[in-house]
Amino acid sequence: MTLNPLFRETLKAAALGDSEEANRLYDQIPEAEVEQYNMFIVAFFAICLEVRFKNDQSLAAIKAFADEMRYDYRNAEPPVKQLVVEGLIRGMMGEEEVLQEISPADQYRTQLLAIRKIVGQSPEMQTGLTPFLSDAEGLASQWISES
Repeated sequence: MTLNPLFRETLKAAALGDSEEANRLYDQIPEAEVEQYNMFIVAFFAICLEVRFKNDQSLAAIKAFADEMRYDYRNAEPPVKQLVVEGLIRGMMGEEEVLQEISPADQYRTQLLAIRKIVGQSPEMQTGLTPFLSDAEGLASQWISES
């Protein structure tokens, strides 16, 4: 299954910090495809977590990342919630029951903020985002075809 190419461009703009362009592109995604776009975001978020936590997946590393997120986005409204960041990452790393405690809106927002942070701190992802987006597209397509 091939996903709408607009998904890739929208998420690329968001990941690289061009929120104005990301919002403009997002508004062009057909309502019927928003759920597929959200799956694409989750898939890309999973890949970002692999990059960020490849050497250390400990609770201490997750807590440190959540602390950094709260600091980096300290002026965000609404504020970034430490437990949402930690729970979202732990949920993606296998503690799926934790995800039930986080609203879909908080999951979506936190994923996008974390993606922006991880990509911004990863020279590998900044200079070579295309293969990561392709991997996410493949993963999302697989999930969609299985659902």
